[in-house]
Amino acid sequence: MIIIGAGAIGTSVAYHLALAGVKVMVFDRGHVGGQSTGASAGMIQINPDRSTPPALSTLALESARLFPALAAELRERTGMDIGYRPGRLLHIALHEGEESRLRAHRAWQVDHGVSVAWLDGPAVLDLEPSLSPDIRAALYYPDDHQLLPLTFAQALARAAVDLGAVLREGVNIDRLLTDGDRVVGVAAGGESTYAAEIVIANGAWASSWSETLHAPIPVRPVRGQMVALKTTGTGLRNVVSSGEGYMLTKPDGRTYVGTTVEEAGYDARPTAAGVGGLLAMVPRLAPGLADATFSSAWAGLRPATSDGLPLLGPLPGWHGVTVAAGHFREGILLAPITGEVVADLLARHRPRLPLDPFDPGRFLIRAA
Repeated sequence: MIIIGAGAIGTSVAYHLALAGVKVMVFDRGHVGGQSTGASAGMIQINPDRSTPPALSTLALESARLFPALAAELRERTGMDIGYRPGRLLHIALHEGEESRLRAHRAWQVDHGVSVAWLDGPAVLDLEPSLSPDIRAALYYPDDHQLLPLTFAQALARAAVDLGAVLREGVNIDRLLTDGDRVVGVAAGGESTYAAEIVIANGAWASSWSETLHAPIPVRPVRGQMVALKTTGTGLRNVVSSGEGYMLTKPDGRTYVGTTVEEAGYDARPTAAGVGGLLAMVPRLAPGLADATFSSAWAGLRPATSDGLPLLGPLPGWHGVTVAAGHFREGILLAPITGEVVADLLARHRPRLPLDPFDPGRFLIRAA
């Protein structure tokens, strides 16, 4: 089987297929985790709201449950620590209107089984002294986690290779090879590689195969800019978020500040406006970090769909091609379960979670 794309999704699919004894080859035009995976903050959060489709919440909960065992498994197989650690979240309110919205949000989440506590301003500052004394309250999520996203993808790739998979970085797939209504392989330059199944897992670029296959793969890029700061003290103890953005300190001591949500096509540049807005947020939310040193800025292109659900399953009208793309901001969180269910689909096993809401054919039905 051939997988196009070596981000967290593609490498997770490769790992789960290799675990099942399947011969796998992974192609990426760059390097493992080099696009949206490596650009992300690596937060593992379960924070649904009224707009979250129930099927997506179920998928996210199950994927989050898989992480502890997967992190230990990857460490045992590869010796790599993916940085899976508690990343407890404080979602703060600075104004009365925000406080009211948080109260309503918490009430809904408690009714839906989310573990979330209400903290008043002094209690918030006890947990996170760097924050603004103007904070009125916060929601506290004690069960959230974080990891190192690039290391995560690299560990999945290394484990897959150790199990027999072939990884080909720096190889751009020019076209898909077809025979009637079946996709039978890929071509890169003058080289053709054939396989029984092809998995399209190249994130925001998945839609590039729509024309060849005469079928909609409606995934579009949404730019997210980030900055990193070097803090003079210990950084943040928790992940801190608000309506403006979020901040978290990684194990290497850098504090990440994110993120923008921009319809900018395939322009993955960090911009003065985007970086400036993120930097301006820091002293408002966390005056204790106002003297932190700017370290770097970057941007990633998240793969988004119009209904907020990923595409998981065979592409209608074709044999031999499956889509695993469109995870938007949840690619890291959903990587474990995506790898498992896509591997099950390709092995002709019934996935343990219903995948009908994620069927790529739903867009064909709407068009009709």
